[in-house]
Amino acid sequence: MTVWYVLSAFALILIATGLLYWVLVNGMYREDVNDLGDILQNATLLLRASNGGSAASPGFEPTRTARYRSDIYVRVLDEDGRTLVETPGLASQLPAPTQAQLAAIRSRHGVSRQILSRRGEPFLTLIAPIAAPRAAAGRQYMQIAMDRAHDEFLLARYRERLWRILGVSLVLCSVVGYLIARGGMRPIEGISRTAERIRATTLHERISTGGLPDELRGLAETFNSMLDRLEQSFRHISQFSDDVAHELRTPINNLRGEIEVALGKARSAEEYREVLGSCFEECTRISRLIRTLLFLARSDTAADALQREPIDLGEELAKVGAFYEPAAGEGGVRLRVACTAGLRAELDRTLLQQAVGNLVSNALAHTPAGGSVEIAASARGQDVVIAVADTGCGIAQEHLARVFERFYRIEQSRTGSQQNAGLGLAVVKSIVGRHGGRVEIESAVGEGTRVSLILPPPAAVGRA
Repeated sequence: MTVWYVLSAFALILIATGLLYWVLVNGMYREDVNDLGDILQNATLLLRASNGGSAASPGFEPTRTARYRSDIYVRVLDEDGRTLVETPGLASQLPAPTQAQLAAIRSRHGVSRQILSRRGEPFLTLIAPIAAPRAAAGRQYMQIAMDRAHDEFLLARYRERLWRILGVSLVLCSVVGYLIARGGMRPIEGISRTAERIRATTLHERISTGGLPDELRGLAETFNSMLDRLEQSFRHISQFSDDVAHELRTPINNLRGEIEVALGKARSAEEYREVLGSCFEECTRISRLIRTLLFLARSDTAADALQREPIDLGEELAKVGAFYEPAAGEGGVRLRVACTAGLRAELDRTLLQQAVGNLVSNALAHTPAGGSVEIAASARGQDVVIAVADTGCGIAQEHLARVFERFYRIEQSRTGSQQNAGLGLAVVKSIVGRHGGRVEIESAVGEGTRVSLILPPPAAVGRA
């Protein structure tokens, strides 16, 4: 950053000084050209007013004059290029123009150019035709020459000062650039130090945004938001691990207790059969819990692609209803399936049956005898809505926001081998999320619960 700042700042200073120098050089050159034009005009008037108007007459004697320490020379030539009169010393400085050069002059305003003298000194010359006096034969030309050695001396002094200024500017740009870069990097170093201190046990630390520039404040806020999500994820994983350990500990302790009781003394074959049956139920529960956890883990990582296929929702929901019809009849609950005729959608058949089955199972478990459970499907715009409604005990409002969390159960007690693990609704939410949809729930205590699965078409999921 320091190098780039120094290069950019020094480049700007160099360009600015170069432009100023160019303006000065061109301004001095134009000023000298204008001065030569004025001198040419005055010399022409003086020539006309000289004795008889002849350049060779004694009345016209051009001499060296000092003007701002620059020497001015005058030379008058005839059309053949012969010198009629000139300032003393001019012949030793500048040769007379050739006849070809005089013939090339077309403008009465003259032609100016910069040349070097025989000794290498810079001269600015102006040659222009003048009106010949009546006594003279042919055309005459006047050459005005200005010694620019003093101008070159001034420009050399100016360049020397410029180089000194550029040297000082380079040093100042380096120092200022380092200070700016150091000040700009200081907040980044603070962010780096904070990031180095963050571990799994210090996820509560955040980057202080006070005093940060606007460019870095947004970065720090984004980083803090990421830490919030990480902390929440770690907390969720920790809670998830505790819940898994608790859920697995209960059936394992039941298995161990029953086996210890069975091994405590000799028992009859019927008693051993009952113990083995109870152990089988606990093993089934453990297997179901592990299978559900594996499904949720795969859903979180999106490792398995959906096997979408066009299905008739009426037929699929009828199959689910037929599967749970015996359990509903045993509990005295009326189970009904209602679906719009010909309603089809591209969904994963197995996951759809699992999601609807979990909802129906929960509805039957919380609906007393004499109640009803309804499975319905309809179209809402391009979306498909599958709803499971019951007339059971309902859910209090304070629990609705958390019923889809893993291992969350409204009942405070977790004991008992027959209790659910609290993963059914979490599985439903995961399945619907993999389809790109969402879950809505409505419930009132004592009136029942309605859970709706809103599933968009595959094209809408791809666009999202």
